[in-house]
Amino acid sequence: MKGALNRFHQRQVRQGCEKTSLYENTLQKLVDATGDGKSYKQDEQKLSTRIKPNEVVVVRALDDDRYYRTVMIKANPFTSGFQTMISNPVMGETPDGMREVSQDQVFKQMREMNANTQNLNAFPFRGHTGTFESAPGAGLVSQQRKNLQKRNGQ
Repeated sequence: MKGALNRFHQRQVRQGCEKTSLYENTLQKLVDATGDGKSYKQDEQKLSTRIKPNEVVVVRALDDDRYYRTVMIKANPFTSGFQTMISNPVMGETPDGMREVSQDQVFKQMREMNANTQNLNAFPFRGHTGTFESAPGAGLVSQQRKNLQKRNGQ
């Protein structure tokens, strides 16, 4: 936007116009709001990137920093969900090429990924909602039972 504002100022000088316009004010406010254009990050908080399926990442143990576990999120085609594969603890430094993530990030992503594939209703099956139909001529009480009731009722 700085380039557009500079070109606008050069055009104004060539044309001999000294008036400020709404367009110039808008461009100036836009340039002031964007800053220098080089600093993209405003704060020092780490960005949390998502773990891609089938990507192996390292998670440091919270109780002892010397140990780490490798974690991989794998798609499960049978349940249409995701499965977390976690290795046994390993003592040592993070292997080259693997990125280190926090435990909270792994747990949060697993909750999000699996929540999309599950039914979150407390009682998903409400029973039969249609009408019950039986074969023609078949009632709830058999004819023999009806006959017995008539004899006993007399």
